[in-house]
Amino acid sequence: MQLNHIVAAVDRSEEGRSALEAAFRLAVRSRGEITALRVEPPASVTHQADYALDPLGSNTSSKRADSQTPVYRKAIRYGLPGVEIGRFAEESGAGLVVLGRKQRSTTQRLLLGDTADETVRRSQVPCLSVRAGTSQEFTTVLAALDGSPRGMAVLLAALDLSRCTQSFLRVLTVEPHVAGEPGGAGLPTTRSCRLAQALDQIYLDQDSGATWSRSGASGDSALVIRHGQIVDEILAEAVACGASVLVIGYRRGGPAGVIEGSSVARRVLHQAECAVMTVPL
Repeated sequence: MQLNHIVAAVDRSEEGRSALEAAFRLAVRSRGEITALRVEPPASVTHQADYALDPLGSNTSSKRADSQTPVYRKAIRYGLPGVEIGRFAEESGAGLVVLGRKQRSTTQRLLLGDTADETVRRSQVPCLSVRAGTSQEFTTVLAALDGSPRGMAVLLAALDLSRCTQSFLRVLTVEPHVAGEPGGAGLPTTRSCRLAQALDQIYLDQDSGATWSRSGASGDSALVIRHGQIVDEILAEAVACGASVLVIGYRRGGPAGVIEGSSVARRVLHQAECAVMTVPL
């Protein structure tokens, strides 16, 4: 994951301002560029045709205050935000989309129809969803893996984010309780043991670009192993380690609908108190 270009989805809400603030902090550390993207309702055919001539939009501006300030652009697109944000990020070669995430009650989470959810489900670019009114400091990155080959994409994205923000990196896997399996008794399964070995090898081979939190199952492991309900345990570990960003894999596609009956990643995204970065799988 490259942070040379970050797209912040903005509007006049507090969530939009929080997204821009988080994008700015990341861009300063990565020395990348920011595009503040606003999506308006579908305009006239003439406006849409004019916009197509410029991938950054006909109303784009660019500025840099000094050598320490990221290049900052503004862009406008017309259409559905959940579609246009991801499309713009892909066409402009962005490495990350930053979105504001609304505070929702348990009842409100039962049904969803917000821009952040629609964008994450469609985007081929990793998305960072931040809560409005919370600190945008990046101190601890928690990556939740399932041990599959696809899960390694989550680890690589978390490594990149950790290096960029100079944050501690912590890695978690959750073993659901299954009757008759050793993991149900609190012992790590073969899958978790293999994952721990792979992480230790990466830790030994890496060029010290990330600071690992090695306080896992064995006391000096890069992997934390929890047992129980996956969503509950991921959220509990995020609170326990004071994670500022939780990194999870997210399978693209699927319709909007009831969150509580959806995938693990979708439920975690909307229940986590910290910022959540979703890596498309």
